[in-house]
Amino acid sequence: MTKATDKTNKIVILHDLHPEDGAMLQALYSRSPAGVESHLDKVEKAGAGKFMSQYYVGYGHASIGDCGVTNIFIENYSMLACKAIQDNPLYSGQEASTRYLDFSEQPSFDPYNTPYTRSILDGWLTLYNTWMPKVEAAIAKAYPFDENSYKSEKAWKSAVQVRAFDTMRSYLPVGTTTLFSWTTNLRQARDRMMKLKSHPLPEVRQMAQDIFKQLVDKYPNSFSGQEMAEAAGRYADRDAYNQAEAKRENFESYAEIKARLQITDAEEKALLDGALIARTGQIDIDGLKRLETETLNNRPRGGVAPRRLAAYGQYNMACAIDFGSYRDLQRHRNGVAPLPLIEPTFGMFKWYTDELARLLGDDYAELEAATEALFTQIKELDNADFAVDPMLTQYLLPMGTTVICSLGYSVPQMLYVGELRSGKTVHPSLRPIAQNMLKQLATDLPGIALHGDMDEDSWNEKRGTQTITEKKVS
Repeated sequence: MTKATDKTNKIVILHDLHPEDGAMLQALYSRSPAGVESHLDKVEKAGAGKFMSQYYVGYGHASIGDCGVTNIFIENYSMLACKAIQDNPLYSGQEASTRYLDFSEQPSFDPYNTPYTRSILDGWLTLYNTWMPKVEAAIAKAYPFDENSYKSEKAWKSAVQVRAFDTMRSYLPVGTTTLFSWTTNLRQARDRMMKLKSHPLPEVRQMAQDIFKQLVDKYPNSFSGQEMAEAAGRYADRDAYNQAEAKRENFESYAEIKARLQITDAEEKALLDGALIARTGQIDIDGLKRLETETLNNRPRGGVAPRRLAAYGQYNMACAIDFGSYRDLQRHRNGVAPLPLIEPTFGMFKWYTDELARLLGDDYAELEAATEALFTQIKELDNADFAVDPMLTQYLLPMGTTVICSLGYSVPQMLYVGELRSGKTVHPSLRPIAQNMLKQLATDLPGIALHGDMDEDSWNEKRGTQTITEKKVS
């Protein structure tokens, strides 16, 4: 048995370790109290990565992989592939923003690879490119520069451009490719890839295989190399289970949401008109009122509600939203926001049609007709002479497509999302949903402290200043 020799308080920060060595250094705490500096000597003598191969097999616990962290950069895969990686409560990373970046030159992924489906994808991109300058000009006219209202003309122009991107992103097809990153520990990388091995989209399955191959090359001591094999005997049972659950695990159709939450026809109409449907049967509202009133009513602006409040249960909700703004809800990992199956049933989300009609006036009729024609082309895929799969058809739909999504939030999560996403720097199609969450809390828990922005007007100069710029160094 190894005994610790140094009993003084000490803090050591290490930032340049090979991920596998960092994992082993932490794992050794459970087997040896000799101290990290003593263990570090062993790492340096063995060489990067090799130290883990000497000890990992005998450690016998997968948690060692939690301690080794890596950064993965994934470029020019579709938005659906991006969501597949991000649909994970432990995801950390960043994605290229349709708010600040011009996506007009990004290629799009055609799952069917036919002239008919390519014409649909090209049609959306043509509308995006053709109408973007017209919408930007209309926004500039609707919100003219006033030196008393803006910090500078540059800030105003940036705000106008961001609002134009916010509006016209609705015409980017979901198959548009993007760039994103993933900061993950080695065990979670392994587990996620093994899940995505059975994903219903071929693009995602291939992406998972490509990521895994590089992980094995980089960290050969952390993976057996057999995790992604097609007929891996060791993982056969879990692979079969994952394949059986793949569609429901990765996408939730509106029919499934309607059945689970027992949404009535009247509620469906209310959803499409902007209502939030909330089921409270799995949350102890009486207990919150009886035991947590002081905690809920005295929370200051910016204060995080105690985690213990999640033990009282969760709201199960449904809302109508565009797929573009659904992505912001998915980013809140403490809640449950299953990826909605993107279907053409309800067309373009109402916020976009109303906003474009307001901005473009009589000219909107031309854009509206072209939009409806492309949706009709997608719906007519049922008559195509090739096999059509609703999973694949999602790529052809625009980001502004109306989806019904379900949400499972505890009170702390609902407070956080409601307050954060009701702010004016948030996309205007999402703000009303966040505001409705706060209204639901106010109804159920009278007196609760709420610090959201309930103003209906979403125009804000700050929308153009939330960016990353290079500082000039003298």
